[in-house]
Amino acid sequence: MSWGIRITLVYVGFVILIVSMVVISSTSKSDLVAKDYYAQELNYQQRIEAISNEQALVKSISHELNSDALILDLSQIDAGVDFQGEVLLYRPSDASKDVKIKLAADTNGKQRIDKSKLSKGIYKMCVTWTNNKRQFYKEETIFI
Repeated sequence: MSWGIRITLVYVGFVILIVSMVVISSTSKSDLVAKDYYAQELNYQQRIEAISNEQALVKSISHELNSDALILDLSQIDAGVDFQGEVLLYRPSDASKDVKIKLAADTNGKQRIDKSKLSKGIYKMCVTWTNNKRQFYKEETIFI
């Protein structure tokens, strides 16, 4: 085989490699953590304060995972008149499987989230709430 053919084969191989990389990267799905990611970054100091508020609590929101539901225990926190919050179950691998639920405890202080709303895999559970005009934030990783 002559040098001209070898050089041509190297160039053709390189072009095929580059074209295949472009096709693979353009068809792969890439989601941001949140649609308003940059706006959240600007307000990150508030998130830091909310985390420190949650860590200063003697008792916080806890969770239990059983065979058919994720159960949040809100009974340990002293819910004031202005208590409100939400749970974001963030799926890092697929943003279309994220679930956002408003905090609403039953008479026992528990909130049940049915596992049928969630697909199997890893989720990051982000709980944000406001109580007595103070913001709180708790984040945990759970496996469904």
